[in-house]
Amino acid sequence: MKGRELLKKLREDAAKFSIHDLMNVRVFLEKDMQYLPKDYKESYLKGQIMYFINTLNEVRKKSEDELEDFEIDENILNKLYDRINRFKCGIKGEDSFIKLSYIVVPYLIFIAKKPLHPVGIRFPGGKHIIEKNGTYYCPVKNRQENEYSLCEFCICKGIEEL
Repeated sequence: MKGRELLKKLREDAAKFSIHDLMNVRVFLEKDMQYLPKDYKESYLKGQIMYFINTLNEVRKKSEDELEDFEIDENILNKLYDRINRFKCGIKGEDSFIKLSYIVVPYLIFIAKKPLHPVGIRFPGGKHIIEKNGTYYCPVKNRQENEYSLCEFCICKGIEEL
């Protein structure tokens, strides 16, 4: 698949994503994070939701003409979608979260080449993603290697490489 073709599909899906879907995403994330410490949960939830909303708006505004066309490995794209589907757990709002992830995550990975979490978002332990000279570093990149994590697809390098 070509990058422009992927962007066109993502833009079409983004145009159908409603405010009701966004409300469901928040419900899902709040329930999914219910056992996290309150002070951490609130800032993480707000930061991640705003990042996804801003990225969704970026997808809606981005024109295929702005991209140099490039090839996307469809095996990697399909593996990414399969991994996103593993988020299904029966929590209210998960369909909207998965729908949003199908738009935002491939865009961040293949087109924008940005991290899956916003720069500066605080992870447990107070560490955060940083950007230095155009390269992103994540403190949890190499600690989240499991069948539910999207870290392997993220542009970030492990912070230990800094």
